[in-house]
Amino acid sequence: MINDKIITALLACLLALGGWTLSRTFSLSQDMVLVKEKISQIEKQMDEAVWNSIPSSDNKKKKKKNRKKKKNNNQE
Repeated sequence: MINDKIITALLACLLALGGWTLSRTFSLSQDMVLVKEKISQIEKQMDEAVWNSIPSSDNKKKKKKNRKKKKNNNQE
């Protein structure tokens, strides 16, 4: 009789701890998803910033044309 109550109490504690652990794991999993999403957004921003800082070939051509025009104007 007493053994049954002890076993029942231990099982109740085990189930409670299992439920708490499961909910904590799920919460941490959701937090990790949010962190990964933020990291991917930051990576995209960094990639865009790097690509925007690299001068394109069109800009180089325009600069060369402008230099040629300035030289021609100075020579006249």
